[in-house]
Amino acid sequence: MKNTGLKGRWQILNFGPKVVCDTAHNEEGLKIVMNQLKNEKFQNLHIVLGVVNDKNLDKILSLFPKNAIYYFCKPDIPRGLEAKKLQQNAMQFQLNGEIYLSVNKAYQTALKNAIKEDFVFIGGSTFVVAELPL
Repeated sequence: MKNTGLKGRWQILNFGPKVVCDTAHNEEGLKIVMNQLKNEKFQNLHIVLGVVNDKNLDKILSLFPKNAIYYFCKPDIPRGLEAKKLQQNAMQFQLNGEIYLSVNKAYQTALKNAIKEDFVFIGGSTFVVAELPL
């Protein structure tokens, strides 16, 4: 069956590990995506996360699961929030992970660290998903 949906909306990029990207970038959209994520079965959850600097981080970060390994990155646009600042804010919500200099580096590291039974999610911004090598 041909996928006729929007690119970047719960777009499955790989199986074994399952890799999904989503362009949800606000509280309403991320609530839906995080609820969908709860229905997935996996051993470890890896989240590549980047946002732009005008987001309400308290509202967004509170939606993300604490039991994930985070790969913080900055989308390569002037409005992109520095990965260090994102990491510092995320730590207040017990979201722990490392900083990466690019979306691609964060993504490649998550793939390298993931085993077949894991799940890798990439999101937080349309600009993060746009940088993926699809």
